[in-house]
Amino acid sequence: MNDDTSELPARPRSSAASTLLATLAMAAVLWWGQRFLIPVTAGILLALLLVPLVAVGQRALRSRAAATLASLLFVVAVLAGATSAFSGQLLRVAERVPEMMSLAAWRMTENGPSEHSLLARARAALRDLDRAAERVAELKVEVTPPTRKAKAAAAAAAAAAPAAPASEPVAPFSDGAAEALRSTAISGSSMLLRFAGDLAIILFVAFFLLSGGAALNERFLDLWSHNDATRRRAASALRECSRQVRIYAVVLLVTNTLIGLIIWGAFAWFDLPDAGGWGVTAAVLHVVPYLGMALLTALGAAEAFLAHGTLASALGVAAFIVTLSTLVGTLVTAWLQSRAAKMSPAAVFIGLVLWGALWGIWGLFLGPLLIVLVKVIAEHSSSARPLARLMQG
Repeated sequence: MNDDTSELPARPRSSAASTLLATLAMAAVLWWGQRFLIPVTAGILLALLLVPLVAVGQRALRSRAAATLASLLFVVAVLAGATSAFSGQLLRVAERVPEMMSLAAWRMTENGPSEHSLLARARAALRDLDRAAERVAELKVEVTPPTRKAKAAAAAAAAAAPAAPASEPVAPFSDGAAEALRSTAISGSSMLLRFAGDLAIILFVAFFLLSGGAALNERFLDLWSHNDATRRRAASALRECSRQVRIYAVVLLVTNTLIGLIIWGAFAWFDLPDAGGWGVTAAVLHVVPYLGMALLTALGAAEAFLAHGTLASALGVAAFIVTLSTLVGTLVTAWLQSRAAKMSPAAVFIGLVLWGALWGIWGLFLGPLLIVLVKVIAEHSSSARPLARLMQG
C-alpha cells in the first residue's frame, strides 16, 4: 500500500474570522434566549451542587426521589430564611424613610438661609439661565410691523378666543416622589413575580435531573462519547464541573460569612441599631456581586444618617462598606476562586463582567462559576485547550 494513501487528512483549522463570528453568534444566542437559558442553567448547577447531599439522603431514606425532594426543600428553607431576614431589614428602613426626610429637611434649614450657600448659588444660576433663554427667544420674534388687515384679524381672533386659563401651578416635590414610589413598587412586584417563576423552573429542573440518578448520567455521557477515550474525558469533565460548583458554594459561604461578621462588628462599633440584622443582610446581599453591596451601601448610609443625624456619619459608613466590598467582596473572592480553579483573577473578573452584561443580576451571580466551568470544559476538549491555557492562572 502506498504511504501517501495511509496518511489521514489534516483537520481543517478554522480562521480567526469564523471563530469571531461563532463567538458573536453564541453571545447573541445567550442574550436572546436568557428567559429559557437562565433557569435551565441555574437548575443544572443546583443539581450538581446537591449531588452529595442527595446521595447521603438516599442511603438514609432508601429512595432517591424522596432524598431529592428533601434536599430541595432544604434549599427552599434556606432561601426563605435569607429572604425573610433581608426583607425584614428593608421594611424597617422603609418605615423610617419619612423620618429620614424630615431630618434631612431640618438639617438643610437649621443654619438659616445664606446667600453664599450651594443651594442659593445654584438657584441664582438657574434664574440667570432662564433670563438668558428669554432674551434669546425675544430676539427671534419677527419685528416687521403688521398690516391693517393683520391687526384687524388679530383683534377679531382675540375677541372670539376664550380667556386664557391661568397657568397651572407646578406640581410639588411630594407628588413626584409619591409617583416614583408607586412606579418602583409596581416594577418591584413584577421582578418578584419573575423571580418566583424562574425559581420554580430551577427547582423542577434540579428535581428531574437529580431523581434521574446514574441512568441519566450514563445517557448524558453517551451523547458525547464516540469512543472510550472521549467517554473518559467527558466523565472527568463532568466530575470536575461538579467539584467546581461545590468549591464555588464554599467560597460564597466563606466570603459572605466574613462580610456579615465584619458588618455586624462595624455597625455595633458605629452604635447603629440592629447590628446583627445588618450583618445577616450584608451576607445575603453579597450573593450578588457589586449590585448587592451597592444596595447595602445606600441602606447603611441612610441608617447611619438617621441614627446620628449628620452627613459625615453617613459618608463614613458608606466609605467603609465600599472599602470592605472592594477588599473582601472583589479581591478576596476573585483570589479564592482563581486559586481553587487555577485561573487568572483577570479572567474571573472579565467573565463576571461578560455574564453580567448578558444576563443581568443572574449573570453577576452565576458569572464566576460559569467562567470556571468554561475553563474546565476547554481543558477536556482538544480543540479548545488554547482557551484553557489563556484562562489559566
